[in-house]
Amino acid sequence: MDRKYLVILAGSPRGGEKTWESLYRYVIKPLDADLAICCGKNISKDSSLYLNAKYKWLFDEYEDWIEYYRKNKYLNAIEYLKNGLNSGLFNSGSVHFAIKDIILKNYINTIEEYDYIIYTRFDQFYLDFHPRLNEENIFIPEGQDYFGICDRHAAFPSKYAKQFLDICEFINRKQSSKNLPDYLNCETAYLSHLEYLNLYKNVKRMKRFQFTTSTKGDTTRWRIAIYKLWLVKNIKLKYPEEFYDSFFNRTLKYSFFKNFMTHPILYINYLFLKFRAKFAKYFPTKIREYTIENILKEN
Repeated sequence: MDRKYLVILAGSPRGGEKTWESLYRYVIKPLDADLAICCGKNISKDSSLYLNAKYKWLFDEYEDWIEYYRKNKYLNAIEYLKNGLNSGLFNSGSVHFAIKDIILKNYINTIEEYDYIIYTRFDQFYLDFHPRLNEENIFIPEGQDYFGICDRHAAFPSKYAKQFLDICEFINRKQSSKNLPDYLNCETAYLSHLEYLNLYKNVKRMKRFQFTTSTKGDTTRWRIAIYKLWLVKNIKLKYPEEFYDSFFNRTLKYSFFKNFMTHPILYINYLFLKFRAKFAKYFPTKIREYTIENILKEN
């Protein structure tokens, strides 16, 4: 029996059409998935995402998202978030957690009509096909954990949806603020939530096959994309390590010829970064300093 997949894009509609084309190519079409978008009402009604989405879960944006927590009486959660003022938790995490709460309170019945859920961001550029899921595991890409666990993409059976989305209730517990991790950010809060739910044991890490992008006009509450790709118009990288790791994983799976024929410009960028990191020590100091964030430290 065919399993029904629902892809939920939550947050700000960033990344642009080239990024979204990769979503259709490698996720939506191969899995025959339906698409839900959950974002502010200012999304362009001409965008392919808006036109392709089966579900459009639009909300009024808050100028200050802490007001959402006050309105919904998540007062302890506000104090929890204040512990992450300098880590992105307060500015960015507060929005992502609130959006999960909006989805939970308004659309959980629709979500539970599906077998599997892929909960992800708008700005993920995919280089390979999304793996199919099973009845027990929560699939999360490897890397980008920041002392916790990567919170940019998760795929899981819909039976976990209520728990997965219920993070506002978790951070609103007084006990959660008493048992803070040593470093509190979005990733460690997410890990603490999974551990509290006893779901971390179901987490299965999958090889990274996507990276975060930004295009002209995108806004952000945390990290600004500054890294350009050669010969790629109007796309910047937020986290160069993601790009390298994603393409490195492709090279383990596909031949040089197939990689070049499928993603020629991106593959050239990958090979350049690999060459530069490998031989940077032989370059003059100024060229070595130009290496992007030492992206090959672990490779």
